[in-house]
Amino acid sequence: MRLSSARWRATAVSAWLLTSVGCSSGSGSPALGVAGTSSGGSGAGSGGVAGSSGGVSAGGGGGAAGVGGTLAGSGGAAAGATGAGTSSAGAAGAGAPNAGAAGTAGAAGVAGAAGGNSGPTSCAGHALSLAANTTGSVTDIAHSLVAMDLMTDLPIGNADRSIELWLYVKPTDWFAERNEIYVYGTVGMLQQVGLDFGMPAVKGMPNNHATLGPYTDGIFDDDTGVYLGIDSAAAQWLHVALTYDGTNTTLRTYVNGALRITTKSVNSTKLITTASPFYLGCNPPYYGCFNGLVDELRIWNVMRTDAEIMGAYNKALVGTEPGLVGYWKFDEAPGAMTAADSVKTAGHTAHNGTLMAATPDAVPTFVTPDPLPPVACP
Repeated sequence: MRLSSARWRATAVSAWLLTSVGCSSGSGSPALGVAGTSSGGSGAGSGGVAGSSGGVSAGGGGGAAGVGGTLAGSGGAAAGATGAGTSSAGAAGAGAPNAGAAGTAGAAGVAGAAGGNSGPTSCAGHALSLAANTTGSVTDIAHSLVAMDLMTDLPIGNADRSIELWLYVKPTDWFAERNEIYVYGTVGMLQQVGLDFGMPAVKGMPNNHATLGPYTDGIFDDDTGVYLGIDSAAAQWLHVALTYDGTNTTLRTYVNGALRITTKSVNSTKLITTASPFYLGCNPPYYGCFNGLVDELRIWNVMRTDAEIMGAYNKALVGTEPGLVGYWKFDEAPGAMTAADSVKTAGHTAHNGTLMAATPDAVPTFVTPDPLPPVACP
């Protein structure tokens, strides 16, 4: 589908305009653990349950030693492992006179819930909104996107690479050609790498159009109706990762950490991807832009393994992971003009993204999404 004349026709790129962006964040309610009680001459302090997402949580204090007891109460539990917000360990139980040393802090408490949902709580409270773009089959005129120039850090040619991001997708977004997610490389020369939504329904599931179309150099164009493990009828956050194995000329596409599409190039033809800015949200000059939310964009100059994708897709990164050459959290404060590159490796040149659009009122914005993307802190 990437080979149509409409897709590759060279057109003049619109003049880009920048504007400021803002963000905000919420907070949860505090939740404190219940203090332990004393029983039978020894402390019986129990740990508190961690607070809900964004809340302050603390374990309960241990009980004091009983009268005539020989041991102090045990300590309260620490905050839950994944409950977001400030955590505080419960105080150790105080020993009664001549009753020995105070108890030690208890084990970790039960993890806090994330907005009523299971799984990790959100570490980043913001996301990039491309809401100015159209959705479905409507032609885009906003051209709302972010451009990142990775310079020599960009994986080109036949080099290994991995690209990951979180997307908030609506049922109307599952429409091929009109909803480009990202792309880089030379237009018209079949030297691009990109990702858009697929066209056909899922095989055996005619009412489910949740399909993806990864493409590279005209070699890969996998709109085959592969089941992605999700349903197009629901608006949802989903994580999509694309990896390329240059040695075996194989492209793999993952959804929510699971491998879903595997495509090997025809006759083991190697990629010849050329250098260009990395465009998020549109494919200029074709455009056909994505209307939705994006978070946690990561570009690597290595091929991430199945285990690495699954093990980290729902966790924020530290920024010093080997092979990471670009990392955008989209957590900018009000007034920001760019999306910051959060790679922290020594000697790394930051590749900040530039917010662009055809008109000032159409540039991407930073928002606090509801629901939050399920990304836990590292």
